[in-house]
Amino acid sequence: MPAVALFTASIETAINKALSLDSGSAARLKPLNGKRLTVFLAGTPIALTLVFSDKVDVLAENQSFEDVVAELDGATCCIKTRPEVLPELRQSSKITSLIQQNRLSVEGELSIAQQVSSLFQNLHIDWEEHASAYIGDVAAHTLFSSIQNVKLRAERFFGNAKAGLGNALTEEKDVAVPSIAVAHFADQVTDLRDDVERFEARLAQLEQKTTSADNL
Repeated sequence: MPAVALFTASIETAINKALSLDSGSAARLKPLNGKRLTVFLAGTPIALTLVFSDKVDVLAENQSFEDVVAELDGATCCIKTRPEVLPELRQSSKITSLIQQNRLSVEGELSIAQQVSSLFQNLHIDWEEHASAYIGDVAAHTLFSSIQNVKLRAERFFGNAKAGLGNALTEEKDVAVPSIAVAHFADQVTDLRDDVERFEARLAQLEQKTTSADNL
């Protein structure tokens, strides 16, 4: 299989798999039936066209941005942006401001881009529920509790670090950091590292149990 075809097939599979795990995605997909969204990413050699029905087909777009725009119809939207802007497109409320900032070009039906944004923005997948079907309820709960614990501790750690830096800049504190603050920071780093190591150990154990069960 050519590299481009393999690439588009992989994206198509990933998108449809994610949508299938969200029971509400079918209702959000329905208004997009028969519509197309073509995405050009600056700095990349390939453009993609998403064709919507009861699923999403992903095709490589061989025409240029200008050629696609020249052939637009009422069921097609064409956007051009940069890869780093893509995460922001998940929030449909940001689309207008991105256009005003010249970080996003939209040609054709803007509502299609907004509906696609809503399709993925509102994606809700209960990963713990799906994981429990493979590794059991207790193992799935343990795994995702560990993930949540690591996530919360990481957020708290970086939040404290950001707040401390902000206070230092606002109050023009001395550049020299008190030794007790350095020790506290080191303790936080150690705690976070220990949480990650415990999570990795639990994940390895669960993977080993799953592999053993599959081999039986």
